[in-house]
Amino acid sequence: MKKKILTKEEILHLAKLANLKLTEKEIEKYCKQLEETVEFVENLNELPTGKVKPTSQTTNLTNVFFADGEKSKRTFESAKATENAKSKKDGYFVVKRIM
Repeated sequence: MKKKILTKEEILHLAKLANLKLTEKEIEKYCKQLEETVEFVENLNELPTGKVKPTSQTTNLTNVFFADGEKSKRTFESAKATENAKSKKDGYFVVKRIM
């Protein structure tokens, strides 16, 4: 398999997409690391997956939808949800300010 060489321009494009400002040293570092990552992922192409069925999930869980107007009996009322909260006000949880 041919090794994928990432160019400086590709690294800068990825950095721009991630809104990162990189130094020249970081560009070199990430170039090498991303090449190794791409090479590792390309190794997956060698696995025999011909008999594996495609799937989007493996848990067989499904969403629960209610018909219009039907009452959901699985939800908490506000009072029940907050009854053990250390700090609450008007039926809502009170938490410390983040910013």
